[in-house]
Amino acid sequence: MKGKLIGALALAGLTAVTLSSCGEDSSGLAINLAYGNADRGLLYNQSTPLTLQDGTVVSTGDLKPAWQHIERELGVDIVVDGSSANKAADMMSQEATNGFQNAVIYGGGNLADSFMNYGANNGFFVKLDEHLDEMPDLKAYLNENPNVKTAITAYDGHIYHIPYIAEIGNYARLYHVRKTWVTDLLDEASPKYDTKTIETTSYQPFYTAEHQRAKEIEGLPTKKTDQNIIEIMNNLQVKNGQTLTEALKTYIKDNYDYDTLSDFYLSVDAAYDIDELVALFRCVKANPAYLTGKANGVTWPFFTRQGSYREEVLRFGTYFDGVKAHGSDSYSSRWAFDETGTPYYTYATEEFYNVVTYLNTWNDEGLIYTDSLSDGNNTANDRSTLYGSDSVESATNYGFMCYDFTASTTADSLNEDIVAILPPVAEVNGVWQHYVDNTRVIKPDGWAISSASTEEELAQAFSLFNYFFTDEGYQLQNYGLPDMIDTTKTFEGPDGKSYPAYTSWITEQAEVYTKGDFSVFLRDCIGSLIPIGYQKEIGFEYQYTSQRGLDAVELYTQAGVGQPSYAGTGKQPETGGNQYYYTLIPPAFSLNRNQQAQIANLGIATDTNFNEFIFNIIRGLDPNEVTAPQSYSEYIKYLNDSGLQVYQKVYQDAYKAMSGN
Repeated sequence: MKGKLIGALALAGLTAVTLSSCGEDSSGLAINLAYGNADRGLLYNQSTPLTLQDGTVVSTGDLKPAWQHIERELGVDIVVDGSSANKAADMMSQEATNGFQNAVIYGGGNLADSFMNYGANNGFFVKLDEHLDEMPDLKAYLNENPNVKTAITAYDGHIYHIPYIAEIGNYARLYHVRKTWVTDLLDEASPKYDTKTIETTSYQPFYTAEHQRAKEIEGLPTKKTDQNIIEIMNNLQVKNGQTLTEALKTYIKDNYDYDTLSDFYLSVDAAYDIDELVALFRCVKANPAYLTGKANGVTWPFFTRQGSYREEVLRFGTYFDGVKAHGSDSYSSRWAFDETGTPYYTYATEEFYNVVTYLNTWNDEGLIYTDSLSDGNNTANDRSTLYGSDSVESATNYGFMCYDFTASTTADSLNEDIVAILPPVAEVNGVWQHYVDNTRVIKPDGWAISSASTEEELAQAFSLFNYFFTDEGYQLQNYGLPDMIDTTKTFEGPDGKSYPAYTSWITEQAEVYTKGDFSVFLRDCIGSLIPIGYQKEIGFEYQYTSQRGLDAVELYTQAGVGQPSYAGTGKQPETGGNQYYYTLIPPAFSLNRNQQAQIANLGIATDTNFNEFIFNIIRGLDPNEVTAPQSYSEYIKYLNDSGLQVYQKVYQDAYKAMSGN
């Protein structure tokens, strides 16, 4: 951060001028934030009062401490308009009926497209780009981060909102597994494998004689033969926990040089591919009694945190020759760039459909937790069940691998056996490498300023927007009040960078109010980390991450695991490849009225059952009972009949306008 706070005196000067021109006193800076959660707004909503370090008591209905601090620093009176418990989309629809005249600032989750829509098409929001001189620190940030600026620019060339910018440049989710299950299967001297016969031949090798994986991959152990472990397993006369696992152990010994077999999966030199991951999944699935210690135990090789995160299984497409499912972190971001830099609808490609059919064979073998493929409205925390109930006597279901945020997944309170594992090696964009297809991104959350505001209100709003891009505002939003920071030391992150360090007070209070969850404590009790327009820093998260979690970040960093970015940098083959493969899609697209009208009634845009359409294929449901195509030709016909060509053209034109091409 380069600039400093404008300051209460400077703001007071601006206010004096605007007061004389408006001829009336200010009634305060009205802010309406909607997150669908009563605890996430600006007001303290906890039943137990919070006593700050200076003795100040914060009670239910008060502004949260961070926002009281902002009032003092900026010399403004913040007025909360509306309830943060409202759903953002509902709030916007209601407020649009009167031209957003009830508040000065509006914000909430997943509103980027609405801000650009109401701003460019209706003039309801201020063109922030025309006022950047009044927000010098925000202006400096956008100048230093042109990719952010492009991503939030509407089709008319103007900026109407400032987004919540997550910790861009950092890994989002990582693959995690139960470490001892891998070591028990591969390293134990006297294992007692399960011997119950099972059938595991639905999945067929991805790497075949006609389509082989590379034997030599830069920086990784060399594969010695053309053997394929899936083919070996499928040809076993007897298939059970013992025969499958012994086959995998022999295969690793014959094809790689590891002193410890589990290093094939767990170490920084891990060289396994998607077939070899499925082989491990099979061993996990076939050894429930051995791994859980329960005769009635059930092992699930892969699961998502909850059913509403089920699209995470589609990210495995990366390891089938780099197939794209999502062009950004959001599951609704079904766009990526082709070789010309033009967006295309990822779900329409034959390669994507083929990945879905591979996942169908995984499900057929019981490799994916059933609830992870169920109704997307299922919000039950399956991670707590499958990782967090080992000590529960009645528990029978146990999970092996999950793709999720590291800090929470490796929390000691969840399960001390969970560690990160590198992703399968794959030919991604023509280069054999370790790669994850999602990263921390610009979120579609944020806030905007109503164009119905008075000059005084505008001056206050500009000062507030700018504040979070000053040194002081940046630290307040990322780490909390100044006296929560221990100025005598810094926290050294696994990335080698130094970050502000917390005092013991915040640790103690988080334990009391939010069961030790720093993030929830700062957001719900202090008022920092609220998804308004600001740049989030990763240092806060590191400080509540377990050592295994910090080791996870270090593992991925040391292995050089690739990830996408707005700059689009990544490993390119010497010839060929898609130079835009690594480029993130904007968090939202800005459509003009004509474009909105073109897609308004298209099935592909309005079909709320399309997700079920995809997952019906994976679940292998009877096509006579549900919509489930039996071939890619049936699949693409469904999309074309739903308006794919028009839909894709509209978004391609919208991106051209947003990017100025």
